[in-house]
Amino acid sequence: MDMLDRLVSLAQISGSADVQCLFQGGWYVRHEVRRGRALVHIVTGGTGWLKADAEAQPRRLHEGDVVFFPRGAAHVLSSEEGCANSGAAVETAEDGAFLRKKSGKGAADLSLFCARFSYDTQADLMAGLPETVVLNMRGTPLRHLLALLQTEADNAAPGARSTVDALATVLLVQLLRVFLAEKRLSPLPEGVLRGWRDRRLRTVIRAVLDDPAHPWAIEEMAALAGVSRAQLMRLFKTHTATSPYAFVNRIRLQQAAVRLKRSADSVLAVALDVGFGSETHFGKAFKRMYGITPGQYRKQSEAAEADFVI
Repeated sequence: MDMLDRLVSLAQISGSADVQCLFQGGWYVRHEVRRGRALVHIVTGGTGWLKADAEAQPRRLHEGDVVFFPRGAAHVLSSEEGCANSGAAVETAEDGAFLRKKSGKGAADLSLFCARFSYDTQADLMAGLPETVVLNMRGTPLRHLLALLQTEADNAAPGARSTVDALATVLLVQLLRVFLAEKRLSPLPEGVLRGWRDRRLRTVIRAVLDDPAHPWAIEEMAALAGVSRAQLMRLFKTHTATSPYAFVNRIRLQQAAVRLKRSADSVLAVALDVGFGSETHFGKAFKRMYGITPGQYRKQSEAAEADFVI
C-alpha cells in the first residue's frame, strides 16, 4: 500500500453517492456541521451559490465544480447570491437507489450529485485537509465517475445500491488524489499530509505507516530523514504539531481501532500486534485518544452511520 491507501484504510471510511439534486427557480438547502462526516457536492449542470459558514463570501458554482467538506462544515446551497432565501422549499423523495431533492417543475438551473461519508474522527486523513476543498473535474478521472453515477441515476438497474456505494469510495480516493497532485500547493493544516509534503519527513512517515509496530527510535527516524535528532523533533512539531513518538503512537492506535472493528482478535493480541508492550499500556493510551476502552469501541453501535442523511 502507498501512503494514501494506508490513510484511507486507517480512516475506516464508508459512504454513498446516492443523493441527486435538481433545483429550478428558487431553492435553499442548509447543511449543519456533523462531526465525523464528510460531504461532497459535484455540479453536473447549471449554476448556483454556496456559502460556507466559515467563509466571508459566497462561492459561485459552475458545471464541473467539486466541493468537498472533509469535516462536514456547515454551509448553504442557494439560488441567490446572498444565500438568505431560507423560505425556498425543496422537495425530497426516494427514487430507486437515489434520494432526489427537487425544486420547481422545469429544467434544472442547478443539478448536482451529493456524496456523504463517515469516518473515524481520530484518524489523521480528514484532519489533515483544509476545511473546504474546491476542484474542477475537467481533465481528471472524476468526470468518468460522474458518467457512471449519471447512468445509475437515469437507469434503475439491479445492484444499483451496491454500485452507488462502491462508486462513492472510488470518488473520494480520486478526489484526494487530484487534490494532493495539484501543482499549486493548497495550504494544509498541521498534520500528516502537511508532513508528507516535506521531503525529509516523507520517508519517515511512509516507514511508520508501513510498519507501525516496529520499535521506532528517534535516532532511526532521524537517520531516515537525513537530519539530526533535534531537527527531526522541530520538523515534526512544525508540520504535524506533534512529536515523532506521539505520531507513531497515533498510527498504532488507529491501526488497533481498525483491527478491533474488523477482527475477532483479543484486545491483548491487537495491542501486541500494533506495537504496545502490554494490554494495560494499550488500554490507557487507547482511552486517552478515543475516550472509551478498546472493548467498548469494539461493541459500540454502527447505527449512527445508517442515520446520516443529507
